[in-house]
Amino acid sequence: MKIVCLQENLKNSISHLERIASKNQSTPILNNILLKTGDGSLILFTTNLELGLHMRVPCKVERKGELVVPIKSISYFIQNLPNMKITIEEKEKNILIEAENIKTTIPTVNKNEFPLIPKLKNEHIIKINPTTFKTALTQVLNSVAVSHSISEISGIFFNFKDDVLKIASTDSFRLSEKTIYKKKEYQSTQPHSFILPQKTAQELTHLIEQEDQIIISIEQNQIGFTFENGVLTSRLISGTYPNYEQIIPKTTKTKFILNKSELISKVKLASAFASKLNSVYFTVHAKKGIVEIKSSDETKGEFTSIIHTEVSGENTEAAFNYKYILDGLSNIFEDEVVCELNGPSAPASLIPKNNNYRYVLMPIKI
Repeated sequence: MKIVCLQENLKNSISHLERIASKNQSTPILNNILLKTGDGSLILFTTNLELGLHMRVPCKVERKGELVVPIKSISYFIQNLPNMKITIEEKEKNILIEAENIKTTIPTVNKNEFPLIPKLKNEHIIKINPTTFKTALTQVLNSVAVSHSISEISGIFFNFKDDVLKIASTDSFRLSEKTIYKKKEYQSTQPHSFILPQKTAQELTHLIEQEDQIIISIEQNQIGFTFENGVLTSRLISGTYPNYEQIIPKTTKTKFILNKSELISKVKLASAFASKLNSVYFTVHAKKGIVEIKSSDETKGEFTSIIHTEVSGENTEAAFNYKYILDGLSNIFEDEVVCELNGPSAPASLIPKNNNYRYVLMPIKI
């Protein structure tokens, strides 16, 4: 194999591959990447057996070939080269990389031991707007359960039905739901649902750039995401996602609208005086149009702030984990946020005015 390509193009692809390459000492073959020539391109592939990524880098192919090389060695060398043309050539059982007056030789690995690049049968195809898709993933990622006895909630639930896609996640303390409407945003031939692992979603937020569209291919327990320069494949989480919609409040006792930046500022100030439970108290005086934000701790002191706004509904109070409030607000990309409270023990909601996202959080019992 012998190819010539730009360092910058190769660097970007290898950085994505390195995040996936396994650091598992019991399976050292997974600490490598496959390099394979294509038509006017170099194909790079790595996998940790749960997640696989192959990237396509444009290059001049002078001699076809295929080899496997340690990801750590080639990544460190490529990342620290200046942006220039580089030559990659296979010589005996080594890979020779040259750039002007710089060169390195790295031993290759037996390619017969390396896993094959997976090929999906494309049983079900979905096409989706990349900007919309990336935004949706970002909005639901921080509500996924990191570790839980219910394995299904360690992923993100996708439900394509009729003309609406619902994307949801929950860790049982808070819940995020994003609504995407079919018209202009995605194409799907039939209803479908699946649970995507959190790590796959995180990697997608790094990979998605300025593509025209993302093509999603689904078959049984596997899924593939095709973008401009590569394909990400992943196992799906088996099982049935809990009926999260029953957690979402159907009615609202108290409702008001606040400036998002002001609310973030007040909650951050309150967090400095929060107790060990991270609790921040909201007391709403409906007729006065006042939202009072408080926190206190015996050793830290007390904090109180008042925000004037129009309130509909009744007086109420509730305490929330300030970290969860800030997480929800970080997923709302509008200047104002609709706050819906339902008393000290029922779920509350944070919603943008366009109403295509909902963040539900449980109060702390007081």
